[in-house]
Parts: sequence; structure tokens; C-alpha cells
Amino acid sequence: MPQLILTSEERLSPAGDRWVQRGVEAGRLVRVRAGVHVDAAEWEAAGHERRALIRVAAGVRTRRQDAILTHESAAIVLGIPIIGARPDAVHLVSSTGSAPRNQRGVVWHRERLGEGDVVEFGGFRVTSPERTLLDLARTRGFASAVTGIDAALAGRYEPVPVWFDGDRFVDQEPGGIPAVDRAALTARIEAAAGARGIRSARRAVDFADARSGSPGESLSRAQIHLLGFPAPELQVSFARADGGADVADFFWPGRAIVGEFDGFVKYHREEYLAGMTPEEVVWLEKERERRLRRDHGLEVSRWVWDVARTPHLLKAELIAAGLPVVRR
Repeated sequence: MPQLILTSEERLSPAGDRWVQRGVEAGRLVRVRAGVHVDAAEWEAAGHERRALIRVAAGVRTRRQDAILTHESAAIVLGIPIIGARPDAVHLVSSTGSAPRNQRGVVWHRERLGEGDVVEFGGFRVTSPERTLLDLARTRGFASAVTGIDAALAGRYEPVPVWFDGDRFVDQEPGGIPAVDRAALTARIEAAAGARGIRSARRAVDFADARSGSPGESLSRAQIHLLGFPAPELQVSFARADGGADVADFFWPGRAIVGEFDGFVKYHREEYLAGMTPEEVVWLEKERERRLRRDHGLEVSRWVWDVARTPHLLKAELIAAGLPVVRR
């Protein structure tokens, strides 16, 4: 992870005044936000999630007052999945309910925090998972809210494995986060009755299901619901002749149809490859699909991220598999 370079500190450098500006002009540095830069090569090597965390750290580093991350910024630190665009702005909340005006890429939320609403994680102060999920469910779309809540109910967080010490990132696991309790989320919703977006939050919590195996599956299930298709059963096992089982992401028993979300990580992350090559994983997936068709007479529908994100493409895929729309 790149080290943050603050323009305010450039006078202290042996390189002298304006070296940051010269570095930007030469392409050696990248401006993350006003007054904060990072090494261009390290920025280029950082992935999507790490760049998002760097932007959050840059926003925190430039604050004089106590900074508590909230909404999408808290979700990025905690590893709660977000569907859709992540804002470039850093979202902060004041512990007193009052806050400065929004400026320079910082959005302040003027809401009071309750007991237990703030935790320390990865070197940051953030709103707790329960509070973060409630805030996101009130302000983001249904599919994104469901995806985050599904993951938290299952304890399936994916934070970037680093610790921020105020100036730089250290490669270190930031610690574990316990799964969120649905009853606790529901209680928070009832306590906030009448607040803006609380009906949307209640709808997302009621629909959420810890059995969803990945953000892509959660997004797909939310889209299936919004498109008016019948609700599928989740993680259904089908017996194999060798005594094992093939598990399908989605199953519509009355239609003999299974649905499978194929994420990129299945073919590229070590924990999914389990020592195999991507080609071997693809071959095993084809064999599994063949068994579902041959041994159980199932129609198998498969889709990827771009389809899950695009309602009309997912609708066309499921209709082609024989699944009917049952409601508006």
C-alpha cells in the first residue's frame, strides 16, 4: 500500500519546496485528494478495493477534528460489500450531532450516535457494522442494501488486510468482525421508526438471507425479486453417483431450473482454486453442470457480474431458461 504524501509537509522534506507539484507534473505522484498524494507506480498497482481505502485514509488524514467514518466509507474499512458506484467523497459523522459544512471532498452527516455505534477497526474509527448497515439501507438502493446485509449476517466481511497507523499502511490483518444479528438490526429499525429511509431499510433487512454465498449471488437474488420472478431456494444440494453432492446457488423446484452466478474470483483467488489451475476449475464446473442436466433433468442458467448488474440482461437469461415473471 502506498504511503500518503501531504503537501503541507513538503517544506520539511530535504527535496525542498514544491517537490510534490514537480512530482505530479512529472507523473511520479498521483493526487488522491486536495493536499494528499501517493506514488504513481504504487497507485497503479493497487486494486479497486485498495484504492478506495487509500481515498478514505487520505480524507481522514487531512481532518483536524476527530474523524468517525460512516456510510460507504465505514463499509469500505469494514469490508462490507457495496453494489454500485462508491463515492469519491469521504463520509464522516460527528459524535455530537453537529458538524462543519461539506467541502474538499468530505461529506458530514449530522446525526447523533448512540452507545456502541462507534468501533475501532484497522486503525480507523468507524460506525459499527449494525449502524453502518442501517445507514446504507436507508440511503442506497435495495440491491446494494441486501448485498451488504447478507454478508454481515453470515460474517462474510472482506476488509483489505492492512492497518493504517495515521501516515502509512502496514500489511496486517485488521482483526475479525462478528456476524450481525438480524434481531439487533430489526430492533434498531423499530427504534428509528419515522426516520428518513427507514421503510427501505426494513424491507432490505426482511429480505436478507445469510445463505447467499457471495455478493454476486446476493445482487442476483435481489434483482430476481425486483424483476418479478418467483423466489428461488438457495444452496440446494443434488446427490451425485459417487456419494458427493453438487450445490446450486438457486433452484426453482416447480420449474426444474437451477441458476448459477459465476464470479471472477472463483477462477483466480487461491482460496477458491484450492491448488488447481483456472482451467481445471472451469472443467470441474462444466462437469458439475453436465451432471445436473443428465442426472436430475435440470435446466442450468449461468450468468456473470455484468448480467447480474443489468436487470434486462438477467431477465432475458432467466426467461430463456424457462422461468416466468409472476408479478410486476
